[in-house]
Amino acid sequence: MSHKSILVISLVLSSVRMSFSQDSPTIISFEPQHLLTLSSGISSHAVRDEMISPLLYRGTQAPLALSYRFQGIENRHALLFYYDNSGLNSSITKTVNDEALSHYINNLYLNLEYSFSTKAAVFEDLNTTCFLGARLSSILNLRNHYFLQDKNHMSAEQMTGLGIHVLTEATIQQESNNFLRVEINIPCISYVLLTNRYNANVSEKFDNIDFEQSLLWQLFKKGDFVTFNRLFEVQADVSYIFFVSNHIAFDLQYRLLYYSFAQYQDLFRARVLNNQVLLGMTVKL
Repeated sequence: MSHKSILVISLVLSSVRMSFSQDSPTIISFEPQHLLTLSSGISSHAVRDEMISPLLYRGTQAPLALSYRFQGIENRHALLFYYDNSGLNSSITKTVNDEALSHYINNLYLNLEYSFSTKAAVFEDLNTTCFLGARLSSILNLRNHYFLQDKNHMSAEQMTGLGIHVLTEATIQQESNNFLRVEINIPCISYVLLTNRYNANVSEKFDNIDFEQSLLWQLFKKGDFVTFNRLFEVQADVSYIFFVSNHIAFDLQYRLLYYSFAQYQDLFRARVLNNQVLLGMTVKL
C-alpha cells in the first residue's frame, strides 16, 4: 500500500472520529448552558389540618412541573413552576363507585420559585461542585374539606419565603455530561397570608374585612412575617440528568417537601408532607 493511500485512510478515520465525538453526549461542555425541562410523574400527599379535622388525609396525583435552569461557569439560576390538583381521602372516607362522598379533600397546590447560587467549593477527586445561595418561593396550598357533599369548609396556606439554597452537582463518569444534582432549601423568613385563624371561618384579622373593597388587597395587607417560631419548612431534591444527544436529556427526580405551620399562635398546626417521583424531558437551548 502506498504512502498516499495510508495518508488518505488516516485522514478519513480522523474525520469519522471527530464527527462521532461531536455527536456523542459523553463529552463535557464547560460553556454556559440553558436547560428547559417539562416533568410529570407521581405525587403523594399527606395532610393533617388541625383547625379543620384531626384526621390524616392522603392521596396521589400526576403533577406537572416546568423548569428553566441556567448553568454558568460560576453561578446557577433556576426558575420552577409546579401544579398539582389532588383528591385526598381519610380513614373514614365514604366512597361509592370510587367516588368520595364524605370526609375528603380537594387539594390544589401551586408553587413558583427562583433560586440563585454561586460556586462555593470544588472537590476534584469526587467530581463534585458545591454551590451556595438563596431561594425565593411562593406556595399556595388550597384545601376544600368536604364533610358531606353539601357541607364543606375551605382552608389554605399562602407563603412567600426567602431562604437558604444549597446545591451540589457531581458527574457520575469522567468525561460525561450526565450528572447527579442534590438541592436543599430551607426558608428563613416568610410572608404568610390567611393567618391567625382560630376556626375555619373566623380570624382575628378578618373580622373587620370590608367586602366592598378589594378582598385580595386586604388579605395581602393583613399578612404576617413569620420565621421558625411558626413555620418550619424543608425541601430536598435529588435529580439524575442523563443526555441521549447533544441537546436532549432525561431528568429523573425525587422531591421531598415538608412544612408545619401554626395557624393560630402555637395552635392548630397544618402539617403537609409531599413526596414526588418525576420524569422529565430536558432540552438544551
